[in-house]
Amino acid sequence: MMKAAIYYGKNDIRVEEKPMPVVGPTDVLVRNLRGGICGTDINIVKVGQGDMGISLGSEFGHEMVGEIVEIGSDVASEIHIGMRVGINPITAKKVGRRKSLECSGFSQYVLVEEAKLNYNLYEIDASVPAEVASLIEPMSVGRHGAFSADPKPEDRIVIMGAGPIGLLAAASLIAEGMKQVCVVDIDEWRLAKAAGLGALTVNTSTTTLEEGLAGHYGTVNVYGVEVPNVDVFIDAAGAPVLFEKIMKIVKPQARISIIAVYKTEVPISLQQVMSKEVQVRGSSGYTHEDFSKVVEHLTHFHPELSTLVTQVYKLDDIQEAFNTAIQAKGTVKVVVDLT
Repeated sequence: MMKAAIYYGKNDIRVEEKPMPVVGPTDVLVRNLRGGICGTDINIVKVGQGDMGISLGSEFGHEMVGEIVEIGSDVASEIHIGMRVGINPITAKKVGRRKSLECSGFSQYVLVEEAKLNYNLYEIDASVPAEVASLIEPMSVGRHGAFSADPKPEDRIVIMGAGPIGLLAAASLIAEGMKQVCVVDIDEWRLAKAAGLGALTVNTSTTTLEEGLAGHYGTVNVYGVEVPNVDVFIDAAGAPVLFEKIMKIVKPQARISIIAVYKTEVPISLQQVMSKEVQVRGSSGYTHEDFSKVVEHLTHFHPELSTLVTQVYKLDDIQEAFNTAIQAKGTVKVVVDLT
């Protein structure tokens, strides 16, 4: 038997005994070390419905790192017992993306079906702390969003929002050599985390977006109006008023990537998009390239990334962990210790 967190509804997570998964010929069993709490998990637990990606009575969690403890008879020999791995929840189960939020990230053991290295399992060096290694999935989300905008080393890049995805997007850009990355938020404590990664910052509770960005990057004249000289905006905030502000100050041929999950419709000036030749692109999920690059970042950038894991709770205290994550006071990434 193993312990697993089960989702039962609004602010109702219970730790129960569950049978150990049965390993098939093409499967591997992973002993979970750490599982991260995602913003999606938080929203579902706050609302308490069973039709938002996690069914009532289900194991859940999709940000995880662990060690392989059992291997099916037909699994490739490059996969071995004791290997530390991050798990891609979209490809970890035959059912695919539709049930990826129920990938058992808050269970002591995770069954990975049709296991393949660099498909659903990504080897992580044991020198990387387990808490940092658990960032592999959200950092892949952040990287995918950041690089959807095709950033160049000389670009002036602005990330809206210093939540976990915004900060991890910034970290991925900085780790890959981008020198002019700025994070915008209204929380000075979170902006200090961005600065620790090597980013510039703008606090829009103390200055306007235009003034803050112009202070870092200067301005360009667009149709007689001075606007900040920004090449790329990464929207990890999901605040309609901020997106409308971006569209008013964006310069010609700038690129905008949207990672944030918007809960309401946002008006957009297509005249602005047309006349300035602005590129607006959505970003969801990640690719093999994202996971592979993030493994490199976890290995070489882990001291900086470690500051983003702000709380660690034991599995038996997972409801308290969610309470802390929901309150979002002095938190970036809350992680659950499954050992």
